[in-house]
Amino acid sequence: MGLDISQLTSQGASLLEQFVQKNGLEGAVIATAEGLEMASYFKSDKDADIIAADMASLLASTSSVLDNTTSGTLSEMIINASNGAIAIKDLGEDIALGVLAPAGFKMGGLIVALKQFVKELQAV
Repeated sequence: MGLDISQLTSQGASLLEQFVQKNGLEGAVIATAEGLEMASYFKSDKDADIIAADMASLLASTSSVLDNTTSGTLSEMIINASNGAIAIKDLGEDIALGVLAPAGFKMGGLIVALKQFVKELQAV
């Protein structure tokens, strides 16, 4: 079962808000591979358009590295930083989910939450 793009566009912000609140995250964005924001929800003031564009840039660079090393296709990536973490999950259909987690968030829990959310999105 694939993603329903029209549902993501119309219900995405609500779905992301529920996901963020339920898992104690800072925010999330769904964006196209070109960096266009489809839906977002952040607890604090963040520029979803810039985050979506930056996420697309990261995905393009990472995909190039994966291609050049014959490592396969990207499933997800997690970037740990001093004030939290950023996770990006490929949703297929040239769409990705970017998630901001607070400092100290358990990475295993983040991966599980991402996989669960993808299943929920596919069921919409």
